[in-house]
Amino acid sequence: MEFSRFLESDLQYHVYVKDAPQFQKTHDTYDHWALFIVEEGAFHYRMGSQSGTAVKDDIVLCPPDLTFYRQTDGLSFHLMGFQWINSLEEPPRAADYPSFGKLRLLNNKRFQSTLSQFREAQYLHAGIGHTYKKHLLRDLLYLLQIEHSEQHTMTLFSEDPTLGRALHLLQQQAEFGLSLKSIAVELGLTQVQLTRRFTREFHITPSAYANNLRMDKVKQLLIYSSLTLAQIAEHCGFTDEHHLSKSFKKLCGVNPSSYRKTHSV
Repeated sequence: MEFSRFLESDLQYHVYVKDAPQFQKTHDTYDHWALFIVEEGAFHYRMGSQSGTAVKDDIVLCPPDLTFYRQTDGLSFHLMGFQWINSLEEPPRAADYPSFGKLRLLNNKRFQSTLSQFREAQYLHAGIGHTYKKHLLRDLLYLLQIEHSEQHTMTLFSEDPTLGRALHLLQQQAEFGLSLKSIAVELGLTQVQLTRRFTREFHITPSAYANNLRMDKVKQLLIYSSLTLAQIAEHCGFTDEHHLSKSFKKLCGVNPSSYRKTHSV
């Protein structure tokens, strides 16, 4: 899917709850989209066939008319209710929406800044505050849509020179299969130290980030080349096409052949 437009949102309400020992209600069914953001603590959730645990900085997006069950032992969180606005003559497709369920933004610095502004907006005059929160939600959902489009891995950035070098090496080596240990050695770190620092900065492990980059390359070859799966596997550092198919389906939810049929131009 080529990303060419933003879906617009209309904020209905925003509440920020700090240090809640539990939810007031164990479940709810909304007539709008509901977006939960965990600031501290964690909660267990279930909606439809999806279930999981949301922790700090996780976003959980629940569509309308789907019962949302939740439970916590302690939590600080944001809850926003909103509707998508169709400002175009052509109706939005299901694929245009960010996936619902548990999401996470890779642009963590921008995300943290937006959360801080949501908290500060509580102290503004009601009318001005609501207008400002609409702007903040729109910005947040723009980020989700950008990162969702074609499921391309976001290019990360760090002011830390060591992590900047780590990103460069990962981006260079990811599609060929990489040795995280060799990268750590080149940076003067142990593999554990590299993983810890990288994950703290970007909220994704270096192995997972590299795997996402490699899968992006696989997707490009599936769509824009006539290479066989065996050739793509060899090109992208998989042991064989079976290894590629298993890894691809685990990350993307479909096998490579189905993805090629659906997305080929």
